[in-house]
Amino acid sequence: MSGAERSRGKVKTRAERLRAAAVVKLKYCMLSGKIDKGFQTIFDGVLRDFGLEEAEVDRYLDEHREELVRICVEEG
Repeated sequence: MSGAERSRGKVKTRAERLRAAAVVKLKYCMLSGKIDKGFQTIFDGVLRDFGLEEAEVDRYLDEHREELVRICVEEG
């Protein structure tokens, strides 16, 4: 289990990892308006640590966009 799969000693579920990765990507897009090379490099590491594929994160983002936007706005 990687360090990225742990949150305060608790193993994150696949759904939690998908949500976290989707929030990271959406928040960056909201702030910058685009995905640049630097972000993609970092995000690739997040995906690797979480054991996820970008396509599945994008699908999750599409399916839960309203909730994820609300999270990004509320958490600043």
